[in-house]
This record gives sequence, C-alpha cells and structure tokens, in this order.
Amino acid sequence: MTEMEVPILMRPAVLTGANRKSPGMLALYPDRLVHVRSRIANWCAGAGFIIIAVLSFSLAHAGPGALGGALGAGGGVMTGNAIVRRQVPRKVAAGGQGVTVISVRSITRVSGDKTRWPRGPRLLISTSSGTEYVFRAKFSQWSADLADALAANGYSVQATQAGLSVLSQTGS
Repeated sequence: MTEMEVPILMRPAVLTGANRKSPGMLALYPDRLVHVRSRIANWCAGAGFIIIAVLSFSLAHAGPGALGGALGAGGGVMTGNAIVRRQVPRKVAAGGQGVTVISVRSITRVSGDKTRWPRGPRLLISTSSGTEYVFRAKFSQWSADLADALAANGYSVQATQAGLSVLSQTGS
C-alpha cells in the first residue's frame, strides 16, 4: 500500500462556474491546488437538522426552534467536513471525475473579493493558460500558504492590494 501525500492546508470551498456550484474541499499540496467535489457536508447538515427535529418532537412534543435547527445543521456540517477531510487524500491520489487540479507552476495571480452578500467571500485563481477558477473561500486563509508554495516552486511573489501577483521564476 502506497503512502498518500498529506496536504499543507485543507478547507471547505465551493468551486463556482458559469452554471454550476461544486461544494467540496480545497487542498493545497506543495506542487498543486486541488478541489475535490463532495456533497457529504450538505447531506450531513440536513441529517443533523432532522435528528434534532425528531428528538425535539419525541421528547418535548414541540419543534426544535431556530437555535435547535441551527445547532443540528451546524453539527451536521462539522461532521460532514470531517468525513470529507479523511477522503480527500485518497480521492486526490485516485484522480478522476470530481477532482480539479491546478498546478502551482501555472498560477499567475491570486486575488480575493470580500463581497459577503449574497455569495460570500471569493478566492480567484488565474492561470497561465487563461483559465480562472473562482472558489467561495476566504483569501486571507489561503494567501500566506499559497505564497509559500509558489516561492518553494521557484517563483517570485509580490503582495498587491488586489492579492498576490506571480512575477517570475527566480533564477531565470
């Protein structure tokens, strides 16, 4: 059995496109950024809410209320994210459908959009091929580790007001 590589950073993120949203987990490896699509956290949020509602009706003969529903859904999301975190290294190693790989060497710009409503904060990744990836994730949680990964791959990175700009490969 081969040993699977452990990511530097892994957080929940939604990959957004023209007409699609792919919830899942975004993982940073030394040489690549990988999004693994998974709806487990969404299913677990619904299951958590249902469990709290059933317990509330059976024990108190009343609905769970807003706080009970939020606690059930929040607990479900946390459980779902824990499950996905365990699956990500295996799915990345297997590759295939639902796994989006962005080579760190192809990244030309990383920026963030602090828009909170209605879509939340966004992390934008531009590549040398002209492809842009948009994730619902906080730029501030990724910027330092992405800059370190780019520098480790031999690139000069400059922080700008809009985000990170990849200037050139050092030593060339």
